[in-house]
Amino acid sequence: MCLLPVLSLAAHAENRPDFQSHESILSLARNFMEKHSRKINGDAAEIRVGRLDPRLRLHPCSRKLEAFLPNGGRTSGNTTVGVRCPGKKPWTLYVPVTVNVFKEVVVTSEALPRNTVLKPSHLRLARRNLAKLPQGYFVSPDQLVGKKLKRNLGPGLALTPTMVKARAIIKRGQQVILVSRSKGISVRMQGKAMGSAAPGELIKVKNLSSKRIVEGTVTTSGEILVGGYGG
Repeated sequence: MCLLPVLSLAAHAENRPDFQSHESILSLARNFMEKHSRKINGDAAEIRVGRLDPRLRLHPCSRKLEAFLPNGGRTSGNTTVGVRCPGKKPWTLYVPVTVNVFKEVVVTSEALPRNTVLKPSHLRLARRNLAKLPQGYFVSPDQLVGKKLKRNLGPGLALTPTMVKARAIIKRGQQVILVSRSKGISVRMQGKAMGSAAPGELIKVKNLSSKRIVEGTVTTSGEILVGGYGG
């Protein structure tokens, strides 16, 4: 906590009127984070403001207190709100705040083993605390149907992008089209996949004309984009 300046910490001064009230500081931090969270998340949030050290004594601010989100501050979970006095005797402190934002996200409807290709029946919506989903989440089952699980999942577990991968659309031994673009010229060639891959993944392919093995990226249309002219 950064304090500029901190006055006497004597316990007997707690109720003296010549100190900034803790309630004014905590109330400002709460109101600021409620408005900020609603703007960012689009939903009302549950805001829990921490306590200040009861010995803390600050000059009463001669101007209106200002609240701000520190650089790198989080908008959910455990975070802090800065409160500063821009008056003649300025000071700044950071109030601990917990922000819980609840939203309907996609969860598993049953226990699912690794490599399951997701279907609508595997998924449902449930209300979850976004502060507990730092790796992300999905808001529609349509975003997940057809994707494959990377690991075993229990029932009712919120799905995150790290848990799934796109289903392979290219299979080992499949005939594919190699596409190479260079200086505005596009060349298309026949190839044979040496493995399986999903859109966006790299795959080795044998150029059926030159017999060379090249590496390319699978496109959403199922073609393989390679550099140069594909050998």
